[in-house]
Amino acid sequence: MSFSKLVHLLAVVGCAVGLLSAEGLQDQLDARKEAFARQAPAELIESQNQALAELEESGIYGTVLKVGDKAPDFTLRNHEGEEVNLAGLLASGPVVLTWYRGGWCPYCNIALAALAKENEKIKKLGATLVALSPELPDTTAVSVEEHGLDFEVLTDRDHAVAEKFGLVFPLNEETRKRYQEKFNLSERSGITAADRLPLPATYVISSDGIVTYAFADADYRRRAEPQRILDALDALENGATGRHLVLQFWENVWNPPYDPGLIDKLMTEDFILTSAGHEVNGRDEFKEWVASFQQKTRHLRLDNLDCFESKDGTRIVSRWVARGRNGGMLGTEADNRPIEFTGIAIWEIRDGKLARNWVERSAWELYQALNN
Repeated sequence: MSFSKLVHLLAVVGCAVGLLSAEGLQDQLDARKEAFARQAPAELIESQNQALAELEESGIYGTVLKVGDKAPDFTLRNHEGEEVNLAGLLASGPVVLTWYRGGWCPYCNIALAALAKENEKIKKLGATLVALSPELPDTTAVSVEEHGLDFEVLTDRDHAVAEKFGLVFPLNEETRKRYQEKFNLSERSGITAADRLPLPATYVISSDGIVTYAFADADYRRRAEPQRILDALDALENGATGRHLVLQFWENVWNPPYDPGLIDKLMTEDFILTSAGHEVNGRDEFKEWVASFQQKTRHLRLDNLDCFESKDGTRIVSRWVARGRNGGMLGTEADNRPIEFTGIAIWEIRDGKLARNWVERSAWELYQALNN
């Protein structure tokens, strides 16, 4: 069945449509990335790509806090020197924590501006938005003023809190020298912090201190969408919709931090996957299937393009595109070539969990591409 016919069928049976394809934060970041690629020297792009590949392979995704983890308490100072304590903030409701690398990073500034636009909605959902950066207070004060930020911006001196969240990584020597020469990180963040950076992560933390939404990606050009932060806050207040469950699965299992433990939280024990006529039965077998698939698709990123939810919330349809590196897909040689394939998934929701998934992928087109 074609995608257009499927959409028509869903409309006939009375489905509410929720599109994710309108321009969002990631579209703005991708535009910045493409503009940079058009004018940057080839050797600089190669150096950046090498640094990202090294970070991807470093094992950092195994250290970051994930959905269901307890967030460690902390006390940091804002740009005015005032102390801000996480436990104190949580006493008033959920907290959104977002790390940014520094005011020198254009991707960080785009992301902060996008969050600032949504801060009133965040407040209406009873939550507090807080940004953390290794930059010293005099430097964060400039960012607050220049971008008109109406939320707390805290100095995570020497990455102390980011370390507790498992987000800190060392810069390779080439990147460290380039950043120091161009941005003077030792002055902006202090000498002892200048050779490391945090992943630009975002967490939603419930009032009891549990992480309910997590975004952490080695690629600093990818950030949490503000709409998904709002969805996570709405799920805390009103309960998770099937659509939220599906998107959380895509975001945290098929994207960094590649969290297989989330499958236990999201799927029923008797979960069934039907893919290309083959069934995977049970949650444990599905976890093994996911692990095997991910070994064949290195550095996988899956972007959800559209999401459709039935009126009664028991069926979800999503359209997506996956990109990564070939680790032996479809029996081919693991040559690390770039790969891309698309797909449509239909989900059944039962008792607040994902119970079944029917998925079709552009496998034939991918196979042809890999054999040419």
